[in-house]
Amino acid sequence: MVVLAVVAGLGTCAVLGLAYTRFFMVVPGTVEVLERQLTKQDAVPAIQDDSGDARIRESKFLATYESMSYYAAPGFVPGVACLVGTYPWDDEFGYWEACTEIGDGRDFLVDVADPDDRAVLFVPDQFDHTPLERDGWVTLHRNLLIQPLVEAERPTQPLTRAAGY
Repeated sequence: MVVLAVVAGLGTCAVLGLAYTRFFMVVPGTVEVLERQLTKQDAVPAIQDDSGDARIRESKFLATYESMSYYAAPGFVPGVACLVGTYPWDDEFGYWEACTEIGDGRDFLVDVADPDDRAVLFVPDQFDHTPLERDGWVTLHRNLLIQPLVEAERPTQPLTRAAGY
């Protein structure tokens, strides 16, 4: 009887330990793209304001989608990562930035709408893309997901000519 109680107790502790590790323990997030060497493609083609939270000159190119280009940039504070977006604007390029502390690798870093009103997620390397991709999100880069705008609905019936045409 004592042996059975010990085995049951150890099994319960193991299950509770695994549950704690899986659901409550923080998984440190990383954004490895910030560690690579700068290339010509990484240069942000915009007027750069030094009063922001991102080190724009240290940005790393992630992807382009339609008229937007997206970059990852380190923040001025250690442990902060930023998403920078550039877009053509009046024969120049405008840009925006959104920064946050890199925390749990299972949580997104930045959730923002771009100027075309598409939802954009900046995520750490450890983020699981699968559930969002099932919901129609598109992975543009390991650290970048976008929800495309919904196309206009197509008619289910053939179009008919109106009277008078």
